[in-house]
Amino acid sequence: MDLGLITFGSLLPDPHTGTLLSQRQRLRDVVRAAQAAEHLGFAWYALGEHHFGERDVIPSPAVVLAAIAEHTSSIRLATGTTLLTNRDPVLVAEDYALVDLLSEGRLELVAGSSFYPHAWTVFGQDSTSKAARKRENVELLLRLWGEDRVTWTGQFRPPLDQVSLRPRLAQPRPPLWLSAGVGSESVPLAVEHGLPVVIGTIGRPPVDYVDVFGDYRRQWRLAGRTDPPGRIGAVSHFFVARTSQAARSLWSKYINNYLSVNVAGPGVTRGPLDFDAHIGPDGPAICGSPAEALDKLGRLHELWGHDLHLLGIDLGGIPYAEVQTATELVASEVLPHLSSLGTTSAVPRPTAAEVAEVAAGAVAADA
Repeated sequence: MDLGLITFGSLLPDPHTGTLLSQRQRLRDVVRAAQAAEHLGFAWYALGEHHFGERDVIPSPAVVLAAIAEHTSSIRLATGTTLLTNRDPVLVAEDYALVDLLSEGRLELVAGSSFYPHAWTVFGQDSTSKAARKRENVELLLRLWGEDRVTWTGQFRPPLDQVSLRPRLAQPRPPLWLSAGVGSESVPLAVEHGLPVVIGTIGRPPVDYVDVFGDYRRQWRLAGRTDPPGRIGAVSHFFVARTSQAARSLWSKYINNYLSVNVAGPGVTRGPLDFDAHIGPDGPAICGSPAEALDKLGRLHELWGHDLHLLGIDLGGIPYAEVQTATELVASEVLPHLSSLGTTSAVPRPTAAEVAEVAAGAVAADA
């Protein structure tokens, strides 16, 4: 299983000291953390995209990834996620083709939608159109990246007539993943186009996501695809220290600081965090000694069968030095033990019962 790091560039006062970095310094820390992640052997470095909240300072991952590309040479440079549903796919295609060229073919674009209603309001978009927008924008992006000239008509942007995207991707195959969650419309869309998925597993008990992972593989089989299922990623808020007590003592205030801040605009509130439950066996976060972190990552892999896990460490105003100490511990004491996980097996053919179930569902949908 591959491990990567993910950051949203959260900028908050340190709850222990009250220290608040400048926006420039926070972004510089994001860039140098990517350099360190490459040196330490992580597979991915991913940037999230958030708008209009009080916490995060990366509304345009492409700009920051372009800077990172000039300071790294091998680590995969990813988004987690790009709000493709809310953005113009033509501009997304251009911006991230530039990132792919500057990084010499290291881009991984994870496409999703804004989770927060305030962004839909500010962008002047109807959130009930999310599924239709996502499908249209994903399919147009794939065409722009895969065809030399595109003529196209859709619902949410002006038509295209023989549009030729420049620059072109460095990679021969579009490096597109879809972001998915519980009840997500992304799974059938990903299966239809043969795309990998990253499942946002940070907000609920791990068991709640089992059906999403399983449904992706199941729909892949039922679609009659002969190629292996796409890769599947997961995400966790994460922290380690030498001992469990040290990790819990240091991290509890940072994760509470991060999760208690308004990120979604007016009318959204959060309740108090139950830290012990949040990091416990049934909680979504991982916090403890390297051995405890390795154990939980292993149990999550047994539960989900995924082959990529992104770790969110730099949360809630935690100092860069603490982030790097934790990252180095993961690299030295966790990363070497995960290399054998996440192998992909051949795709089994659908059973007769599964085929009958799909046929019955199609009849019911037409009724």
